[in-house]
Amino acid sequence: GRWDKIMQELPLYLDGDGLAMYYPASEGSSGKGYDTLTAYVLSTAHEAGYAIPDSPRDAMLKGLTQFVEGRIKRDFWSPRPDLDARTLAAFDALARYGRFAPRQLAVLNIQPQTWTSAMLIDWLSLLQRTSGLPDRAKRLAEVEQILRGRLTYQGTRMGFSTEKDDYWWWLMQNGDVNAARLILAVRELPSWKNDTVKML
Repeated sequence: GRWDKIMQELPLYLDGDGLAMYYPASEGSSGKGYDTLTAYVLSTAHEAGYAIPDSPRDAMLKGLTQFVEGRIKRDFWSPRPDLDARTLAAFDALARYGRFAPRQLAVLNIQPQTWTSAMLIDWLSLLQRTSGLPDRAKRLAEVEQILRGRLTYQGTRMGFSTEKDDYWWWLMQNGDVNAARLILAVRELPSWKNDTVKML
């Protein structure tokens, strides 16, 4: 019931490009939405199995598509360059709704070894959902190997060796979020069966 109520109000939180804002637009407001928040709402709803009504969902997906294709820009202050991270999150959200096209990867500099853990998890999720990507099997094996190499266990705590550099608070990312997202991303992969038990 709470979700349905929020969904009724969702159009008030979308800007003219279909990107989500943190606060509802006031009358006559020209607020700018965030690609990061839009991808977060779409991906979280998909993961939880919650439906977003057709009209706002399609507007959000259109806005994210325009963002990754460079037709709209959102330049907000950030402590470090984050466009690739935001683009990967948008790609993953689009892929969840069948709206990602492999040609869109051309805007991304694919260097998984240099990426944050959150970016790697988005990349893993994207590869899982997109069968037509070039070298898909090789790329899946690579990202799984990198993520495994970053996992650390201290007593009953799981973390990442890169956790200090993974704290991108302005994109709602940190070690705890990454741990939960990684479990969700690999929970059905046979190659991660033993790891998943330990991670949980």
